[in-house]
Amino acid sequence: MIFDTIENCELYYGVNPNFEKAFDFIKEAVAKDFSAGKYEIDGTKVYASVLEYTTKEYEDAKFEGHRKYIDIQYIVSGTESIEMADISKVTANTDYDENKDIEFYGNCDKAKNCVVDANEFGIFFPQDIHKPCISYDGKKEVKKIVVKIEI
Repeated sequence: MIFDTIENCELYYGVNPNFEKAFDFIKEAVAKDFSAGKYEIDGTKVYASVLEYTTKEYEDAKFEGHRKYIDIQYIVSGTESIEMADISKVTANTDYDENKDIEFYGNCDKAKNCVVDANEFGIFFPQDIHKPCISYDGKKEVKKIVVKIEI
């Protein structure tokens, strides 16, 4: 997992050949204030969702993981807490949904927590189980861009 600000996104272009496309989309979506919805960037290889929601209480959020895609989760506005753990430290509590590329996990007492503000992002690889959308300092409205990058 990686956490950083958008100003440093170029540091990660070498990690995956599609990261530059993903960050270019994020910058354009912020500049043009894209509305909530799904956006194709490069077919099923790279696509994005712009989300608007109210953060959740800790117990209402779920750990999730993905096998086929890397997540870049960028906060446009608001603040949320995201927990993460290595996949080896958690147990799946649902079957893997291949069509949605998602599996849910139980809580982890060895999870790490990061508070993510506007202009910051997290990158989650398949081994990075993450629990996003958690309220930090009370429920708040968040606008987020999630870019999915095929492995």
